[in-house]
Amino acid sequence: MKKDITCRADIELLINTFYEKVKKDNLLSQFFEKIKWDRHLNIMYDFWENIIFQTGSYVGNPMNIHEKLAGKMQLNKNDFKRWIKLFLKSIDELFEGTNADLARNRAISIASVMQNKFIAAKKKA
Repeated sequence: MKKDITCRADIELLINTFYEKVKKDNLLSQFFEKIKWDRHLNIMYDFWENIIFQTGSYVGNPMNIHEKLAGKMQLNKNDFKRWIKLFLKSIDELFEGTNADLARNRAISIASVMQNKFIAAKKKA
């Protein structure tokens, strides 16, 4: 039996595992070529810690940041499918339990909202 996500160290493990997959992925790695990894990872740790434990540690607007990215690079449905596949795979490899389920559900929701916002908006334009 795997353990649940119970602390920041677990979140860091999840995020690091996920981004190791992203870095090796032919489809998604292109979006992270110019990323400042130390800064990005710390933001992601705070973001997911806030999502799961409601710590208030994340300050920012991920929709604005991703909207700027969508303006520079073409995002499509397959990009979002791959992102969610790799994220869920990372959760499933490492964790199970209430918080793992919460992370899984929130990731699906976030990907869905972003996909609808950035892809549907481009189709209307």
